[in-house]
Amino acid sequence: MLKEVAKWVLVKKQRTSYKRQLKKKSNPYDKWQKQQEKLAAKDTFEDADITVLETEVVHYADVWKRDTSAPQPNKILIFVSPKGELTKSAENEFKRFFMQNQDINVAYADEDQVDEKGHFIKPYFKPDWSPDSYLNAFYIGSVFACRERTFADATSDYDNAVKMLGGTNVQKNSPEAVGFEASLLSADVLFCMLAIHEHAFARRTGIRFPIGHIEKVLFHREGEQDLFYGRNFHNSKHMLIRPAYVSIIIPSKDHPELVEQCVDSIIKTTGEPELKYEIIIIDNGSSAFNRVKYGSYINSVQRKNGLTGIKYNYHAEEFNFSHMCNKGAREAKGEYLLFLNDDVEAIKEGWLRELVAQAQLKHVGAVGCKLLYPESDLIQHCGITNVRRGPVHKLARMHDKRTHYFGFNRGVHNMLGVTGACLMLSRQKFAEVGGFPEELAVAFNDVDICYSIFEKGYYNVTCNHIALFHHESLSRGIDTLDARKMERLKNEYDILMRKHKAFYNWDPYYSKLLVQDETVSAVMTKEDYTPDEDLPYQHVSVHNDGYQAREDAVLRIGVEYAETMENWLYDIKDGNAEDGYFIKGYCFVIGSDNAFFDRKIVLRQVEKGESGAQVVNSTVYSFGVYTWYRPDIKARLSDQINVDLTGYKARIKKNAIPPGFYQIGMVAIDRTSKLRLINWVPNIINIR
Repeated sequence: MLKEVAKWVLVKKQRTSYKRQLKKKSNPYDKWQKQQEKLAAKDTFEDADITVLETEVVHYADVWKRDTSAPQPNKILIFVSPKGELTKSAENEFKRFFMQNQDINVAYADEDQVDEKGHFIKPYFKPDWSPDSYLNAFYIGSVFACRERTFADATSDYDNAVKMLGGTNVQKNSPEAVGFEASLLSADVLFCMLAIHEHAFARRTGIRFPIGHIEKVLFHREGEQDLFYGRNFHNSKHMLIRPAYVSIIIPSKDHPELVEQCVDSIIKTTGEPELKYEIIIIDNGSSAFNRVKYGSYINSVQRKNGLTGIKYNYHAEEFNFSHMCNKGAREAKGEYLLFLNDDVEAIKEGWLRELVAQAQLKHVGAVGCKLLYPESDLIQHCGITNVRRGPVHKLARMHDKRTHYFGFNRGVHNMLGVTGACLMLSRQKFAEVGGFPEELAVAFNDVDICYSIFEKGYYNVTCNHIALFHHESLSRGIDTLDARKMERLKNEYDILMRKHKAFYNWDPYYSKLLVQDETVSAVMTKEDYTPDEDLPYQHVSVHNDGYQAREDAVLRIGVEYAETMENWLYDIKDGNAEDGYFIKGYCFVIGSDNAFFDRKIVLRQVEKGESGAQVVNSTVYSFGVYTWYRPDIKARLSDQINVDLTGYKARIKKNAIPPGFYQIGMVAIDRTSKLRLINWVPNIINIR
């Protein structure tokens, strides 16, 4: 009885402490944004060489009431939704932007929502100018601005804007085009006019955008306001500009059954009269038995539903994905090239037409689509985003039934990259960038070609309104510390970054104020209200005989960064460790109340060998963590208990641990019992 009472007291105490800590850390965005606005209110700027601009705020519904006969050269017009308000610094920020960017005439800004208690919530940190996302949805939202002379000049593009948006030819000054009910026309058509005038739907010169994006929240919209003004991301059917011929290139080895499934699904779901295609299978070394199976199947395939023929190219050689794709492209006859994994399965009619419809646009480069795990709504790929630790597949293993972060998994989106598992582009653009990089044999070759295409001024596109099944195993991952694979991955990533230095920790379509893992379901501005550089160093404890705890896979660990503090704060590649090291991520115990657990990071030294990375000795180093509020983890793990505070961050002083390579693990200590759990992950940190 006494033990039960003591247990009850401990449980109650721990839950009370957890709730207190959660209340203190919850809604860091509201605190952060209010702090930003206080700092902005004190901020002033002067430039004696530039005439100070004037601003005028115009509600969307009043757009067509303005007189455009005599525009003032130094005047900025800020167009806003009537349901909400500008931040106090908004006019100043727009002035600053246009003064500092003399070649930009149109810009938009980020925004958030105000709840009934006056808290700032649901910030929308928008991508940089995304013409194809815009044509699919009015993601510009509640606030944008332009120079008054640009507004006056752009009014002649009214009819073209209405046509481009698929609307009817409503007269500008008619009752239908005036008033808040016509906000789609007043805001959306106006912005489209401005974008047309600025040639924003054409190929760029280099990586600079024709439309500006101020990466600050400058508008607080009211809760009931529709952010997209009735034009949300949708499932449009896009028509071909002209008839097209596609070459589908499928690298494959020893998987005739997958090729059969893939090709059968293509034939079954394609039958457009204006769409013809050929299939080219590139085999780099299948067994004699499987070569016979490939040949037998290919000979049995009926040439129907647009299929003109199948080629089978066999040549035994070392695996090089880029080389195989380039070889297929050289044999191809099509105007458009589709690179497709052999484990991809088409599931719905019209998918190939949609890819071609985007690839036919002059300003569009690489085109991909959403990939799902078979017979499920779990996302495998939804576009490639470049975060601090490199390219990641956004929304991986999250449910597609749910709409994520302002329609991220819906409709058409401009993205920095798409996966080579399904990548289409025109033959001309493929040749323009020299094809796939053969120095990247295994990893990052699809990322490299997408980066190269973007650098040429094209916009890459992910069609998240269509989906294919990708039969990649859900359990796929790094099960062991394979040193050779890790070394190869690092080397290929270094090649990628050396070729494309501009993309080190930068993605124009993904704000640095969004989470840095595969999700986009929550926003952590500065990741917490406490800046990372202000975190205290953790004391390191040494356990010569190992850490005494039960090793158990129910302790799940995510490591999102493990490198020097300099790299994290200042983006200095291969920087020194004068300010020590920084490790961050999340950790939770499956099936348990996570309010009961304290956590520690543990490190053990490993060395690289032919068979992988091996543990050097029994010594383990442990240190505490800063608890980090992670509502995104809660959203992903709705079936788990108290996972809001499962984030962790820790700083380690330089020389606190002997130099070497260390495997990262975590310890979870149950404060209501004697239970101690430990688990290790393949992530390694290099202590210099």
